[in-house]
Amino acid sequence: MEALLPNPPAPLAKKGHLEMFDPWPDYCAALQSQVDLTAIQRAISSGQLTVFADAMYGSASGGLPRLLGEASVHELHHHADPLFGGSPPEPLPQYLGEMLDTVRAYAATNGGVKVGLVFDGDSDRIAAVDGQGNFLSSQILIPILIDHLKARRGYGGEIVKTISGSNLIPAVAKLHGLELHQTAVGYKYIADRMQDAAVLLGGEESGGIGYGHHIPERDALLSALYVLEAVVMSGMDLSDYYRSLQEKVSYFSEYDRIDLPLASMDVQAKLLGQLATQPPTEIAGKAVKDCLSIDGYKFTLADDSWLLIRFSGTEPVLRLYSEAKTLDEVHRHLHWAKDWATSFT
Repeated sequence: MEALLPNPPAPLAKKGHLEMFDPWPDYCAALQSQVDLTAIQRAISSGQLTVFADAMYGSASGGLPRLLGEASVHELHHHADPLFGGSPPEPLPQYLGEMLDTVRAYAATNGGVKVGLVFDGDSDRIAAVDGQGNFLSSQILIPILIDHLKARRGYGGEIVKTISGSNLIPAVAKLHGLELHQTAVGYKYIADRMQDAAVLLGGEESGGIGYGHHIPERDALLSALYVLEAVVMSGMDLSDYYRSLQEKVSYFSEYDRIDLPLASMDVQAKLLGQLATQPPTEIAGKAVKDCLSIDGYKFTLADDSWLLIRFSGTEPVLRLYSEAKTLDEVHRHLHWAKDWATSFT
């Protein structure tokens, strides 16, 4: 395309025309039909529920106020800014200081259930904040949504998760008698599965969640409505809901991930070769029980915790993920992987 720019084609003889339309009304109507909008609005107007939203200067700006009513949502960063306030529009805690502080300050002097909802720049990924101002990733939201959509809305179908998803997801799927399908990391694999099977929900740990009864793509505003509906119908704070699911299936865990820049693609190739020919048999003092290699290398350890080592397909970056019973164990796994990787540079 760049090579063609110095010699643009001659203008067409026939002029075209531009038609403008507003997609919001039809889009909002479609999403509102998926939830008990009246119950959510009643909880907000009565003071039982307070909703905060961080649009991160992106395309979700104004979305929840349109869906729930202009006065129903405390919305942050809802004006257009091509620089996104100077930070990446990623639904990650390091970029959400104002949102977390806002919810905490409100919670200190106000009752009722508080929910914060966070959208990325193009509104296809979501995270949340509980009533105490704690960040909640999709690793927490996906099990809640599965439970809500199956138990209260009666949806059926397969649950699709990427290999980096929490082990609580299959545990909750099993609780409800739902089949599980696991894919490589990337929502495109979930979308492909949606074309071939009846899917209730497909989700990835980075925040993308889609629904088989909607479209085979992520939609963070619909996820936000389902999260609010789950809170209203359960009467629980999001973190309390999450803990109740952990107790039901007797699975308790913590999760974290880090991205480790590598010196070059040559170093990446060396690490890949080592994993392919001499994978570790012990990680952070724990025996490796199993290894799944559909995308990188996911090592399940003797205590059923896990470490996933995978590589970026476009840059020399090592992506490390882990889930274990405690955050200290998670960080030991991640530090082990970091030390292992740097030993080859």
